[in-house]
Amino acid sequence: MKKLALKLIVAAVVFSATTIRGGQAEEALSGMGAACDALRCYTVTIATHEVKGSQTRDITIDYSWNRTGWIKTVVVAGDNKGAVAVYDPGQNKIKVRWAGIALPVMLSPDSKSTQGLYGQKIYDGTFPAIYKTAGWYKTHGTISWVGEETLDGVACAVIDLKANAAGDNKGIARERWWLDKATSLPRKTEAFDANGVKVNSTLYKNLKLNPQLSEDHFNL
Repeated sequence: MKKLALKLIVAAVVFSATTIRGGQAEEALSGMGAACDALRCYTVTIATHEVKGSQTRDITIDYSWNRTGWIKTVVVAGDNKGAVAVYDPGQNKIKVRWAGIALPVMLSPDSKSTQGLYGQKIYDGTFPAIYKTAGWYKTHGTISWVGEETLDGVACAVIDLKANAAGDNKGIARERWWLDKATSLPRKTEAFDANGVKVNSTLYKNLKLNPQLSEDHFNL
């Protein structure tokens, strides 16, 4: 009887701790959702390292977004340095000007030349789209609290997002997000395949929330 009581106590403690950790993850995501709702526009520098089989991709871009869905990317380092792309949500087209080529071309977001190695489209990189990903994990996996860490001098809430099946998520089995406690928006994200291999690492720097963008900012 005593052993049973001890087991029940231990189980209760574990359940309580798990509930608290889950609550902290939900709280961090709730803050992210509120931050996304408050965004009118933003600019940020995004540095990404991707691996898929024998392929690797390193790219740093200046990324701009506004509430109407317009996006502008300028590649400042890595693959396709100097390329500029503007996404027009009305036409669902991307106007791209490659480095060294004067005339731009119109491409679909489905064009592989405009996607990441795992098929990420230009609009998948927005903070609202990243937040929406958390909803997918809630339905098709689990979300858990990791803890708090300091990243480049910034206090971050760290959460894990795990998929029930990597095959349902473009081969991504787990992600880890570092959410800036001041802004509730990502400072860093990592993604892992089903074997635990890190396949993506992304850093977000120089974030400016609701800046005054010029009228022609999204022109190419």
